[in-house]
Amino acid sequence: MADATDGIDLNELGLNGECGGATQENDIQQIENEDDLATQDIQELAMSPKSRDGQELARIPFVGMEFEDEEEAFRYYLDYAKCRGFGVRKGHVYRSSHSQLITCRHFVCDKEGAKLADKRQLGKIIQRRRDTRTNCKARMVVSKMKNGLWTVKTFEDIHNHHLLRTPSKVMKMRSHRHISMTCRSLMETLHKSRVGPSQMSRILNETLSSTGSALITPNDCSNHLRGVRSNNIGQECMAIVKFFKEKKLNDDFFFFDMELDEFGQTRCVFWADGRSRTAYSEFGDVIVFDTTYQTNRFCFPFAPFVGVNHHKQSILFGCALMADEKEESFLWVFQTWLKCMLGKHPQTIITDQDLAMGNAIAHVFPNSGHRLCSWHIGRNSMKYLVDLKSNDGFMRDYTNWLHHSDSIEAFEDRWGELKATYNIDDKHWLSRMYEIRSKWVSLYWQDTFTAGMTTTQRSESINSFFDGFVNAQTPLDEFVMQYDKALSARRNAEENEDFKTLNSIANFYTGHPIERHAGEVYTRNVFNTFQAELRESDSMLAERIRDGSDYAKYAICNHVVVFSKNCTEDGEPYAMCSCKKFEREGVLCCHILKIFKKKRGAEDSQEIYSTSLEYGCKVPVKCYDG
Repeated sequence: MADATDGIDLNELGLNGECGGATQENDIQQIENEDDLATQDIQELAMSPKSRDGQELARIPFVGMEFEDEEEAFRYYLDYAKCRGFGVRKGHVYRSSHSQLITCRHFVCDKEGAKLADKRQLGKIIQRRRDTRTNCKARMVVSKMKNGLWTVKTFEDIHNHHLLRTPSKVMKMRSHRHISMTCRSLMETLHKSRVGPSQMSRILNETLSSTGSALITPNDCSNHLRGVRSNNIGQECMAIVKFFKEKKLNDDFFFFDMELDEFGQTRCVFWADGRSRTAYSEFGDVIVFDTTYQTNRFCFPFAPFVGVNHHKQSILFGCALMADEKEESFLWVFQTWLKCMLGKHPQTIITDQDLAMGNAIAHVFPNSGHRLCSWHIGRNSMKYLVDLKSNDGFMRDYTNWLHHSDSIEAFEDRWGELKATYNIDDKHWLSRMYEIRSKWVSLYWQDTFTAGMTTTQRSESINSFFDGFVNAQTPLDEFVMQYDKALSARRNAEENEDFKTLNSIANFYTGHPIERHAGEVYTRNVFNTFQAELRESDSMLAERIRDGSDYAKYAICNHVVVFSKNCTEDGEPYAMCSCKKFEREGVLCCHILKIFKKKRGAEDSQEIYSTSLEYGCKVPVKCYDG
């Protein structure tokens, strides 16, 4: 820093000097300014020897004072502000219209400006925070001159607010807070030991109380650790690659891939081990994909590909970590997963109602059925149908339309009646949902195998399972390793079910050949589902429908079962029920079982059931030792 000399041309110090050809950037940042102040360099500037001493007050800045650079000017004004009892921020900045280099900088009181009214809150009673801005005009403006020095052009020292006099209170201002390198190091050490910000601040204040430094708050700890995380993301990604390469050495079928942005930062990571890839080849008819889980410290959405195995357990077909939920990110994840699975498309994909995800699915899986989670739609209906629910009879008509339509044609006809009766316009949520009815109305999915799944609950149960292994502070590299442990725990549960099935014999309810055959080939859980249907069939009555057709038809509890002994090309028996349970879940319904039980011939029943069972192998029925 140097004092002004007698030879300074005051005209040269005006706004029309070096700044005249500069372009203004309106307040590059009230937030950037505060973030800059939070960095180590600026905070260390705030603790200059002059301000720490307290005996030598900083001299008052004046127009014409010169500095080597803008940071030296800022340090000087910061020291002065600390002595006077106010905080500072970096304000407006001007750049050269040619080189875009900064030529003028405003340093302002931290109470400069005023909070603008939010138009969305007009007419509403809002409990707002207390304002900290008073539109204070105190500032120091410095400009870069032709000789390369920075000169004070303007200095305003009149404040419209109270100035603090107590040093301990002054040090609470953000611009004057300083966290020593020792304290930062302790923060990082405590963080590795899973100590939270609140407990961390208490430990630090107790440990460093004799140093005379300002008290550390939980926010100070959180802010510092957030900066450390952003700086460490590259290192963590390198650790992930190293971990994956080690996995590849022990598993020839292990697959992983990463996508980087233009700055070399990780955007998406996908991986699947050999057992997951093999499981998909066996159980990959239906997958559930969900991105609501964000338990990692970079808040990357965790996106598992989930299916159901022969024990009706949730299994993983690989997973991804995504930097965002944009369409291009979903495209990369789906294309990478499809490449991992050797191009085998699933029959059905169940997701929540995300537009970007839906567009990516339509592009990558054009021949797969895309079904929306029925639970999410039900929750949204409670929110968006409030206006219609107030009409008498709406819920009755709505339920009959959605759940009691006998056919797609009847469903679409009833929609016209519902829309006209309750004046539902085309912009209403229900009208928009009707446009995509083929993705969520059960009538459109009667003949599609979904393994009994209509929601993303499978994926959400996987997410809750991972809560025992990871938390919001888990680094990316550790997240991947903990995922591996969680996956091993899931597979141990599958092996336990394998053991229980292989090491036990089913208890039969009727002793009928159909039941015995099912007990031989079904796993425990699938057999229990089958046996429940078999028990229910006992209470039903079957009435023959004689309409002159070539097939035998039976009316059973508002459903119709069509049966024929020789209707396939191979001359094998055939049965179909209007409830479509077998087509959707792969397990025979109680209506078909009622007809099969009417067939007294054990051989005929065995033949009929075996044929149906072969079709039902969409839900795997065998469990193999090893």
